[in-house]
Amino acid sequence: MIPCATYRIQFRNGMTFDRVVELVPYLKDLGISHLYASPIFTATTGSTHGYDVTDPNEIDPAIGGRAGFDRMTAALRQAGMGLILDIVPNHMSTSLENRWWRDVIAFGQQSRYAHYFDIDWSRPLTLPFLGDTFEAELEKGAITLKRDSVTGEAGLVYYDTAYPLNPGTWAAEKSIEAIHEAQSWRLMSWREAPKQLSWRRFFEITGLVGVRVEDEGVFQDTHRLILELVHTGIVDGLRIDHIDGLADPLGYLQRLRQATGPDCYITVEKILAKGEQLPVEWPVSGTTGYEFIASLAEVLVDDNNLGRLEKIHDETLGVTVDRHAELRNAKGLMTDRNFEGEFTTLLNIATDLARCNDIDVPQDDIRYTLRELLIAFPVYRTYGTADGLTARMSRC
Repeated sequence: MIPCATYRIQFRNGMTFDRVVELVPYLKDLGISHLYASPIFTATTGSTHGYDVTDPNEIDPAIGGRAGFDRMTAALRQAGMGLILDIVPNHMSTSLENRWWRDVIAFGQQSRYAHYFDIDWSRPLTLPFLGDTFEAELEKGAITLKRDSVTGEAGLVYYDTAYPLNPGTWAAEKSIEAIHEAQSWRLMSWREAPKQLSWRRFFEITGLVGVRVEDEGVFQDTHRLILELVHTGIVDGLRIDHIDGLADPLGYLQRLRQATGPDCYITVEKILAKGEQLPVEWPVSGTTGYEFIASLAEVLVDDNNLGRLEKIHDETLGVTVDRHAELRNAKGLMTDRNFEGEFTTLLNIATDLARCNDIDVPQDDIRYTLRELLIAFPVYRTYGTADGLTARMSRC
């Protein structure tokens, strides 16, 4: 059934499955055809939004667990209403409650989950979660070596977080510095994240690590429960969060469509620039509607008064602001500061490509060109493959 009227429910912060059961009659009276649920899978303890998933194959006990979910879906079915789920394929939480991530920290590249996350293994895994440098925190006594009284697992403990050690890399007589050096990871200050991060994150949120759903095995493992809920008819549709974070959005959507079947209603969270169209080859029903909201805002806002607001703004600052220059400066600031590490990674890739093709270009020239390209980028992202860009994308 194609939704004709959805109602977004943001779970957590007091909103549980049983609370929704109480709201179903009200939603039915409103003419709602489908409940549109925020992420329901187990997230970091205390999560207020659910996008920091720690287990994509468990329904979060914090909002009612599987039993509560079943009560809610039964109430929806009885009222003739459907269910759309918001899912998060792009990233997971870096909380140690995430057993896949925890295993990667403990065993490094030898972990069975090492390929689940978008990690640069040419250097140690960076963990920028300290308030100061490792040396400073150690000197203050904030980092200690302890063994878990239940599991026997040894870890370097920083306040209430115990980072697991690779078995065989520690001994009681070793210094903490030596034990730390023996790990496949390095603890560091959060301030170093923009420069030193060795893994893809969600925007600049270091608490969310990129997931490699382009890998068939990773896709299957992260979507096991999602697909079960679709196949059993409990879930009618999926809203894909941050589709543009994925390495291959088209490949992901094709795999998802094949796995869910032709009747699953799929939409994507996609920010379309003015004049940009959703790729026609994507097997989806559309976007989540940001462009509609923007159009609606234009109807409700009198843009004839923009000049008045700009005048007040300039008078308040005491200078006439060049809006285009301000936008350019803001993009440059984000590139140079907030995403310095990501930019350096791109620079190294471009430099290696030039070298592999026997192109002698100074790295400073590549840096300048790449930076200017990013600042001038007309759309949110491109969808190029090894074969290049489509003709339509090339015109953007």
